[in-house]
Amino acid sequence: MIDIIRKNLMMGIERIKWFASFLAERTRAETAIAKLFYEKSKVEDKIDDLLRDIGKRVVDLRDKGEADVFQDFTIKHAISELKDLKETVNQYKTEADKIIRLREE
Repeated sequence: MIDIIRKNLMMGIERIKWFASFLAERTRAETAIAKLFYEKSKVEDKIDDLLRDIGKRVVDLRDKGEADVFQDFTIKHAISELKDLKETVNQYKTEADKIIRLREE
């Protein structure tokens, strides 16, 4: 009788260990995904600010009578920075997708 109880107790402990490790792994994955989405949203906020700055600069140059606003150094620099930020956003999305796919397997 004691052997049966001990056996059942050990089986129960093994299941609890498995469940705890499963929850730990799941929590780790969810935390990683949340961090990636947070970083992605910060970069998207920078993109919005940069677009706003580009728009203001274009309007200022048009008011001054500039014909070709795309030759302005500030706008060229902002557009290249915008390209880099969009690539960063795509990298965050790709990393999050990889984690999500691993989690589903």
